[in-house]
Amino acid sequence: MRNDDLLRNWYPILQENMIEGKSVAIGIFSFEENILYANNAMNHFLNVDSENQKPVNAFVNPEFDVFVNKEEQGLVFDGSLTIGNRFDVSYSLESKVYRLGGEILVFAEANLLQLFAENKKMSTLNQQVNNLQRELIKEKRNLQYTLSELKDTQQMLVQSEKMNAMGQLVAGVAHEINNPIGFVYSNLFSWKGIGEDLVNAYLDLEQLIKNQENEKLFGEAKKIREENDLDYQIEDMADVFEESKTGLDRVKKIVEDLRTFSRLDESAMKKINLTENLQSTISIAKTKFNEKAANFNFECPDELYVECYPGQLNQAILNVLINATQAIDYAGRIEMSLIEFEEEVQISIKDDGCGIAENNKEKIFDPFYTTKPIGTGTGLGLSITHKIICEVHQGKIEVESEPNKGAKFIISIPKVISL
Repeated sequence: MRNDDLLRNWYPILQENMIEGKSVAIGIFSFEENILYANNAMNHFLNVDSENQKPVNAFVNPEFDVFVNKEEQGLVFDGSLTIGNRFDVSYSLESKVYRLGGEILVFAEANLLQLFAENKKMSTLNQQVNNLQRELIKEKRNLQYTLSELKDTQQMLVQSEKMNAMGQLVAGVAHEINNPIGFVYSNLFSWKGIGEDLVNAYLDLEQLIKNQENEKLFGEAKKIREENDLDYQIEDMADVFEESKTGLDRVKKIVEDLRTFSRLDESAMKKINLTENLQSTISIAKTKFNEKAANFNFECPDELYVECYPGQLNQAILNVLINATQAIDYAGRIEMSLIEFEEEVQISIKDDGCGIAENNKEKIFDPFYTTKPIGTGTGLGLSITHKIICEVHQGKIEVESEPNKGAKFIISIPKVISL
């Protein structure tokens, strides 16, 4: 069977599907460009208003007048026809235009191969847009994280500057106190010598009068001795001296602890006796211990040497001690220990205070997080401690706690920091 005969048999069905199809646009127009007939596809491309049957779009390239002005009958155009609104809508269709009498027949169809190619390009562009969107979201998150880090760092720097200024003030005060203490300490021993000399001189004079066997004069001397309670004064003089010496020794120790704690001359990494360092920090915290009448105990070896940043490490430990003091009730207990391992040392600080809720454990080291009343805490103490221990000293902090059963902070730092 010939193809013509085969198609003739199917012609009615093919005609129906072609007219109703969405890829083939068929339209019949008057010379005034009025629509005499248009199938669904042509109505779609012309964007025909369903109410008044007026097209929104028009023939753009070539324009409809080109077809009207042709004198010949039959096929007047064969090529790419653009239909659109000259602004944001444009359809390019493979078309054939016929002129029959006073009517124009437009037969247009989408170039499927071109559409597939354009669709492929569009898919590629969409994928690229999606990739760019993901990159933008990632960059946005990175910028948000960086901004958050910058804000945290800014607050840390402010706090660090405050601590640095405080350290300078402490070191200055310690230096200024140290000089007059030296004078007083020296004069105390001079006063002791002078007092002993005066007592001995009086006793020698009294013995001399007694040897002269002048009862009246000896009685007067005895009366002066009794009226001024010289026997008690002589005995008390040694006690006054020892108490004064003990007090000055304690002041000297506090000043030395202040100087050790501030360690402005040791801002760089240095090998130190950690036991001595921690004892100076404890001495600074004793004022807070006394406010709570805290029972404090520190177990440590006599000497334990590590490489660290002394000033920063002192600040980190002090922050934990202050937190422990604030957590305990009056006359509560704080236990601290220093243990040496093969490659690291462990500082443990345990209290019997209010403890930490499970849902707060992961947040206690976040900057500005605090459970204290407004105005009583900045939320930076433990955050600074975490940075000093984990980042500066390459160590770690573990927290063990249950509500109302106290808390235990276990701080581990290497004996030698790898640079």
